[in-house]
Amino acid sequence: MSETAQTPANTRIERFSMVAGAPGLEYCISGTQPYTLEVHNPSDMICLLLGTIVSQTCYDDGPTLPLTFRAETAAFHPRGGSMRIDAQQVDHGFIAFRYPDAFQRRIGDRYADTLHRIGNRSNLGADAIRHLVRYARLKASLERSLPVDPWEIQCLATLAWIETTRHLENTADKRKSGISDAEFSRLEQYVADNLEHSLSCADIAAVLDLPVRVVFDGVKARTGYSLYRFVLEKRISAAAQMLRATDAPLCEVAAACGFSSQQHMTALFSGRIGTTPLRFRKNSP
Repeated sequence: MSETAQTPANTRIERFSMVAGAPGLEYCISGTQPYTLEVHNPSDMICLLLGTIVSQTCYDDGPTLPLTFRAETAAFHPRGGSMRIDAQQVDHGFIAFRYPDAFQRRIGDRYADTLHRIGNRSNLGADAIRHLVRYARLKASLERSLPVDPWEIQCLATLAWIETTRHLENTADKRKSGISDAEFSRLEQYVADNLEHSLSCADIAAVLDLPVRVVFDGVKARTGYSLYRFVLEKRISAAAQMLRATDAPLCEVAAACGFSSQQHMTALFSGRIGTTPLRFRKNSP
């Protein structure tokens, strides 16, 4: 994280971490204590406001003014800008993502250049953003007790980009809303062939030669699942098949199906199937 500011005693902003499977993409989850933060943005940044933050904020060379970041909204901060935020009251904090130019090129988003001319924007509210923030808030509250899922973080970051830029553009999405049978079949085959690897939203879209937005919307329309959930269901299904058909150790099953660890597989498998992988294997015919 490139902040130069000092945070008050007994407060800390988590450092940005790289997102596995998406080169250059970074994220951080803030705490709930008041803080002072100075940031010079090397990349476009989007913050999902998990709760209300009352602050004194200065953007670039402008004056310091009172600013309340409202809960369940998004804030966009373009690359090359700077800001100083003296957060005096923090409710739940935020999740922030940094999007390098390489990420934006890979998802084929034509809005990036326009966004750089828009400048800082706060309190961006829409139904899609609100639901996304509620999901992010739930995940943040569980972060300490469950393993972090790199694929989930990548999908959350991508959705934050899609919904925030869509809201900023405030234009009808004229791209086609679905994907064809042949395209969906290719998507399923690619996911099945690469479950053990660190899948990328951009790579999945590239296989179909479609924008990431179209893939996200198309998978949702066909399956009722987000792209994250679609891949997760495939991984859980593959794990169940291996557990029934082989005696492979659980760590090998987890690796073969693309889970980051045996613990990660157990947590997600148990939540979806209702029993642990070991008990599932023992009870399977």
